Amino acid sequence: MHRLHMQQKKIILLASDCESSRWVYNALQENFGFDAVIIEQSVSKKELALRRIKRAGLPAVAGQVMFSLCIVPLLKIKARKRKESLISQYSLNGSSFKAGIRYDVPTVNDADCLKAINELKPDIVIVNGTRIISKKILQGTNAVFVNMHVGITPYYRGSHGGYWALRNNDVENFGATIHLIDAGIDTGAVIKQVFTKPDKADNFATYPVLQAAIGIEALKEVLPNIISGNYKTTKNTEKGKMYYQPTLWQYITGGAR
Repeated sequence: MHRLHMQQKKIILLASDCESSRWVYNALQENFGFDAVIIEQSVSKKELALRRIKRAGLPAVAGQVMFSLCIVPLLKIKARKRKESLISQYSLNGSSFKAGIRYDVPTVNDADCLKAINELKPDIVIVNGTRIISKKILQGTNAVFVNMHVGITPYYRGSHGGYWALRNNDVENFGATIHLIDAGIDTGAVIKQVFTKPDKADNFATYPVLQAAIGIEALKEVLPNIISGNYKTTKNTEKGKMYYQPTLWQYITGGAR
C-alpha cells in the first residue's frame, strides 16, 4: 500500500458490504490507505419493505417490488456486457476488503459503531451505502464525514438519481456528487459534482455503475485537499426532491430506460 504522505490523517471507511463500497475501498486504499473499515449489516428485506410501506404506502411498494422482480433482472442481463466494459474502463476493483482492522456492526447508528469510531479517532470518515447516519454518530466525533452520492444534489436526492434525471429530460444533471454529511438526506455541503452522459448501451442497471465510476474518480481527486484541509464547499441552498426506486408502472410510462 502506498499511502499519500501529504499530511498524516487517519481515514476510515464506514460502509455496507456491497459492490460499490468495495469499488470505493479498493480505489482509495492503494493511494491513501484506510486505517480501518466499519461495515454495517444489510437491512433485512422485511425491515426495508415495512419502512417503504410506512413512507410511501402499500400500492407504491408493491409496484417497486414488481419492478424489481419483473424488469430489473432482464435489464441486468441486457446490460451485462456494458457493465463489464465500464468496470474495465474505470478499473473498478470489486475484491473483498483486505484483512486488517475491521469492525462489523449491526447498523451505523448503534452503540457499537459509535464505540468503534471513538476508539479509532478518525480525522476523515468516507461513507458509502449505509443507512442514514444519525446526529448521535455525526456529533460523536470531530471527524469529517464525506459521501459519494450517485446523483446531483439537491435536485436528485435519495435513490437512482441518474434514472430520474433522464426521466425528467434533465440529462445535464446526470452525474455524481461528493459532499459532506449532515443530519439530512443528501443535503450536506457540496465539495464537487461531476457530470457525464450515458451511452446507448446503458440502462437502469448500469446508470449507477457509470455514476459510481465518475464519482470515485472525483473522490480520488478531492481527497488530497480534504486531507490537507484545503477544500471549499458549496451549501445546498434548496432542499430539492427525494426520489426512490420506480414502480413498475412508472418505469413503463417513463421515457428513460
